[in-house]
Amino acid sequence: MGSSRRLTDHERRQIVRERAKGVSVSAISATLKVSPKTVYNVLSRGRSAVSANVSRTRVLTMRVTDRDLRGFDAALARRGIAHRSDAMRCLMLAADDLLRPDEGMTDELKGMSAALNRVGNNVNQVARRLNEAKLKGERLPYTPASHAEIRDLAVLVFDMADQIQEMFRARRRDLDLEVTKALAGLARQEAEQVAGHGAE
Repeated sequence: MGSSRRLTDHERRQIVRERAKGVSVSAISATLKVSPKTVYNVLSRGRSAVSANVSRTRVLTMRVTDRDLRGFDAALARRGIAHRSDAMRCLMLAADDLLRPDEGMTDELKGMSAALNRVGNNVNQVARRLNEAKLKGERLPYTPASHAEIRDLAVLVFDMADQIQEMFRARRRDLDLEVTKALAGLARQEAEQVAGHGAE
């Protein structure tokens, strides 16, 4: 009996090609040292895959570092996916959702930007008053009220920084959900293939 090892993409294509040439299932399974059932499973899936590949006429290439590739493979592995090209295709098809700007976040950031500009103007006014007094040799007009104003501005800035961090964390969670959704079908398919091979 053939082993239940996982076939490579090259081996799957080889099975489809050899069978198309008229090579028997038993001969193919003996060559690749897998069970006939594995060959039949690949052929049943391969017909639809070959049909899809006929319409896929564009080939994309890109250069990445070893670190980039390891990170991508690790991210796919966490989702139970082993085939980079299938994953890239799924992500490309979901690009409209993944790359759509978050309009709510954009509006909030615009509001925060305006508030920060007002904070900056207030701080500049305090600094200008202090500099003018210093240049004139006058007593620095830094009163308890000025100190309270600066403290309130600082609290506002820190609060806004916390809000921005939370917004980005929420956006990251949303994107992670979108990626998981885009790859869910592929992850399910690969899990079924692994389960099918384990049952042989």
